[in-house]
Amino acid sequence: MIDTYIVTSGTSYNLQVWNRIPNCKTVLVRYDSGETLKCNEVRYIFVKINRENSTIASILILTPDYIEAHFGKFGKPTIKHQLLISNKARNQIYTSESKILSFQDSKKLSYYITDTYEKHNNSIANEPNLQNLYSIGLLVEMIAKKLIGRVLESNSTKNRGKALERMTLELLGYEMAVNKNLIGGFPDIPNQLLEVKVQDAQTVDLEKFSPEKEEIVFEENNLTTFDVRYLIALTDPKTGIIEGIILAPGEKLGEIFTYVSDVSFKCQRSIPMSFFDMYNGQCVFNP
Repeated sequence: MIDTYIVTSGTSYNLQVWNRIPNCKTVLVRYDSGETLKCNEVRYIFVKINRENSTIASILILTPDYIEAHFGKFGKPTIKHQLLISNKARNQIYTSESKILSFQDSKKLSYYITDTYEKHNNSIANEPNLQNLYSIGLLVEMIAKKLIGRVLESNSTKNRGKALERMTLELLGYEMAVNKNLIGGFPDIPNQLLEVKVQDAQTVDLEKFSPEKEEIVFEENNLTTFDVRYLIALTDPKTGIIEGIILAPGEKLGEIFTYVSDVSFKCQRSIPMSFFDMYNGQCVFNP
């Protein structure tokens, strides 16, 4: 009944607990004897690492009660759809000549897309402009090829995703938008019907929308999750270097990769890094 976590650097650690509400009495295990183990009985083991020499600095074992009493309640569950990209699939992309795996746009978009770049003043938040929607072929030239080898410098996948989005906006020519807040929502860059993702583990979080099932995204043009273009940067989790790119319409993702069965959700709680630093050189339980 333990979960283990590696803690490295930053000002706070974002604890993520998947597919259960941490401090509740929902039964996880029921024995033949009738005895049970509940969600709130899981122990959380945090191993703090010195990044300079990769040695263990401290070990803290905490209970959900302790975490909520000292740092506040866990956030409400956040639903996540996930896509599994295996190591074998990643390696095939890495060893290809271009290090890019791309597919043509959906049949619906094929009637609208352009292979010619024209500078525009559209906001990234605007709905897709079917008169100026870049083809995947053009996006490969403008974005994918130029991203290979770049570094996403950040301590979390979420922030690396934002860094990738800003790089993509810059390469697309949205100069005014790069220094402003990102739009959020789905897709990340509505004006180009482009969703941007970073994969540094086996799974990619697809947030609330998944192209596993077709859902309408923009009613006016009847554009769906199948039409949305996904740009997935395959990065080295240690260096942040982009080693490969996937650029494909949503309808293709399920043909080449695997969706994680069932919808996952996570509960999160931030813990200040100063808390872990207080116990340097120690192994403690609910200190």
